Amino acid sequence: MIRLLYGIRFLCYNPTAMENLANIWQEARAQLEDTLPESKKQWLSKISFEKEENGTLFLSLTSPFYKETTEKNCRADIENTVAGIAGHEVPIEFIVNTEKKSNKKPVSKNVKKEKTEKPPHNPTLNKQYSFDNFISGDNSSFAFNACKVIAQNPGTSFNPCLIYGGVGLGKTHLLQSIGNYIDEHNPKMKIIYTTAESFTNEFIDSLLSKEKISSFKTKYRNVDVLLIDDIHFLQKKDSTQEELFHTFNELYDSHKQIVLTCDRPITELTDITDRLKTRFRKGLNVDLQPPAYETRMAIALQKCRERNYQIDQKVLEYICQNVNTNVRDLEGALTTLSSFASLVGKPVTLEIAKEQLKNFIVTPSIKNNDITIDMIIHSTSEYFNVKEYDIRGKSRNKNITLARHISIYLASLLTSYSLSEIGKMMNGKDHTTIMYSVEKIKSIIDTDESVKQAINTIKEELMQS
Repeated sequence: MIRLLYGIRFLCYNPTAMENLANIWQEARAQLEDTLPESKKQWLSKISFEKEENGTLFLSLTSPFYKETTEKNCRADIENTVAGIAGHEVPIEFIVNTEKKSNKKPVSKNVKKEKTEKPPHNPTLNKQYSFDNFISGDNSSFAFNACKVIAQNPGTSFNPCLIYGGVGLGKTHLLQSIGNYIDEHNPKMKIIYTTAESFTNEFIDSLLSKEKISSFKTKYRNVDVLLIDDIHFLQKKDSTQEELFHTFNELYDSHKQIVLTCDRPITELTDITDRLKTRFRKGLNVDLQPPAYETRMAIALQKCRERNYQIDQKVLEYICQNVNTNVRDLEGALTTLSSFASLVGKPVTLEIAKEQLKNFIVTPSIKNNDITIDMIIHSTSEYFNVKEYDIRGKSRNKNITLARHISIYLASLLTSYSLSEIGKMMNGKDHTTIMYSVEKIKSIIDTDESVKQAINTIKEELMQS
């Protein structure tokens, strides 16, 4: 009798012992599906019930990236919901279970035969690009990890994906790495890598006959993975945009993977149709920033190893401290010094490096693809303590009008947009209005010290960011 009472007391004290945590998780998941914002639901879909052990609920994900991101974004929501259903706190552990990544058939024992039958390397891809030789830093870790997940699970994660950033920051490298990884691990998948310019030229050529247009559509609408570089090239090309729109829909509806790159945020493409912009934005949009010093140093060392460049450590440090625009410029500086050493037949000293790289190390050009009009308006609004929508609007308030003039002036100075394009992003202001603002600031910048100081402060903040 005493033992029976003790057992009953233990069960009352340990409520999870009488519960089925699998059922509780299913109910919690259903509630979370209804209550979580869309930005978190994508992580919820990656979670599977793993087991219950000693009152602890174990939930599994298919990769360390998923585990880390889900814990960061959803742990509190999951714990609160599970506790609400169970009536008490339930310990929850997230684990990685790669066996649940896919339901692949067992590999054939005749491995040698399968290897010999592997199709040739995809001709649209460049084998030199891979995840293994991409140096990831704080500027690119999110984009890098997202691209790896896409390559491992094409068509199921982050679809579509848009990678944007300035020149020479690694957009093409990541895009090609996705293709090369899939081509190696899923050789039966049809992959096409192309640039927006090539896509446009192919489309124009296909218009010559019905057979060609049919062949073009078949080519691009029957792939498993479509990788398109530099979609900003599609601006003002309405017919090509129309074709890409239908191609996009066909692939997306069939759960085929689409990855695109652009030199700026999609919101700043002025001559892309809204319905195409909407489709580009419906997936993951991730930006690439210029690499920090440590990342530049790692890249420089890697390039020297790959190309057998013999460059002194102090010279490398000088290069990485001063060439801070993009990886392409960094590679150019290394090639210049290595070529000099080879042709002259003597090692490169710090003094020689400074002389040979004077064109690389000069003050960078003010035009900077990483500075956007949104950033300019945001910084200007903070400086003048006015609302961003007032700067874009029609208010005649003196302080707002000056902030508007300065924003337009800086947009013409710091970006490569035309005055008409700037006008479209300033709530449809016409070319004449934009020109007036630019000329207005030009006429007073040398005589009004407060305006000059405002411009220099905002410009410095933008260049640093």
